[in-house]
Amino acid sequence: MTIRPRSAALGALGVLALLAAGWLLVGLGSSADAPTGSHAGAVAADVTSGARAAAPDNAATYDSEALSTPVEPQRLKIPSLGIDAPVLPIMDDSRRLVPPSDPQMVGWWSVGARPGAEQGTAILAGHTVSTGGGVFDDLEQMRPGQRVQILSNESRLRLQVKSVRTYHKMALAEHAAEIFDQTGPGRVAIVTCEDWNGDVYLSNVVVIATPARAVDR
Repeated sequence: MTIRPRSAALGALGVLALLAAGWLLVGLGSSADAPTGSHAGAVAADVTSGARAAAPDNAATYDSEALSTPVEPQRLKIPSLGIDAPVLPIMDDSRRLVPPSDPQMVGWWSVGARPGAEQGTAILAGHTVSTGGGVFDDLEQMRPGQRVQILSNESRLRLQVKSVRTYHKMALAEHAAEIFDQTGPGRVAIVTCEDWNGDVYLSNVVVIATPARAVDR
């Protein structure tokens, strides 16, 4: 096993051109406390297809008109993936968005929209680790209709996954204005890396979820 310095162990979130917000997010994540010999990143895509959507599976029924209150996220729960992770606010540095150094934590772009807001895309980013141990290692396995929860103090924001897409990094940059729009209806984008080729991550996974309330059956 080749041991690499921490700065090389965590891959980049790729080129996230947040054109709508006026920021270019390059290299989302470059901390070095990933498991020894691992390679971690935070966004991914398919080089040949550009973007692909995952097919829906058996999912809960939701009220698409459910109202929500903006929250400052403290924990992210994704039951289908067994994720229950702390969320920390993160900032952009020299036009870069850097997620938490701990690969088991999630970062929320705190100068953007808040989850549950009526307007704007709230961005949650975390690492994928090629040898395991990243909070979003299996993010690409999510399916439309599955549930996501964001907790803040006593508040609990329930969301429904609308789409799961994998973008080649250049394709993500080309479509960034629409994916990370800060002016449209409120939603949450969960982002990580994908397609490790032994040297770099080629793609980014983007999960889009919107506020929803489960309907009693």
